[in-house]
Amino acid sequence: MIETMQCAGADFCEELSGSADTSFARFYEGGPPSRLIHSTENLTLLADMSPLVLGHLLLLPSNHHLSFAQVLSRHRDEVCGLLDEFVPLYRETFGEPLILEHGSSAGQESHACITHAHLHFLPVDGDAVDDLLIGDGLFHRDLDSLGELALAPWPSSSYFLRVYRGQVRVYLPTGAQKRQYLRSIVGAVLAIEDPEWDYAVVMRKRDLRETLRMVDYWPGKLSGDVTTAEVELSCGE
Repeated sequence: MIETMQCAGADFCEELSGSADTSFARFYEGGPPSRLIHSTENLTLLADMSPLVLGHLLLLPSNHHLSFAQVLSRHRDEVCGLLDEFVPLYRETFGEPLILEHGSSAGQESHACITHAHLHFLPVDGDAVDDLLIGDGLFHRDLDSLGELALAPWPSSSYFLRVYRGQVRVYLPTGAQKRQYLRSIVGAVLAIEDPEWDYAVVMRKRDLRETLRMVDYWPGKLSGDVTTAEVELSCGE
């Protein structure tokens, strides 16, 4: 059984609970008051606090999980139904999305560990990201669908997820990856000088505000309704 974790002090958890004492609130001081784009019963879509590029968004479970493998094991229909509505809007607004995630596991002893699951969506070349991950010595497995991530061993494993143009690929960490590893990889693809991809070094407020402006029509198009046909498109049988 997948267990959720207590998350006192985890910044995403504090922000999703409506707390005013969060990193986002401190950095943006009410301008804007929120980075929320859309939410369903168990999922929340946000703009990244310091976007690496316009359209850098995050999809989070509203409750605390370490990975989207765990989220899919509990809320597969909801995740995949939302993606079927959301991805065409994303493509229309920003271009082809690259989906990245560092999935963590209980007991992981790495300073790169993620404490609250989140998917990154970016209009970035996924093939270029693959080249860098493989160049770092990471091995991968290709999955038949995103839904397969809910199967063993992924809900209890650490992994790097890459989804691009319908291809789902899981990379196996070596334990040597640094904090914000995937941000550093995307930064390299975008020719962002090291370490300016680190949100603790550069806060891209203008890009967040412009990203929110560009998606301000999305809430009227995202219903959160799920049908079986929609689920099959994103996640397979």
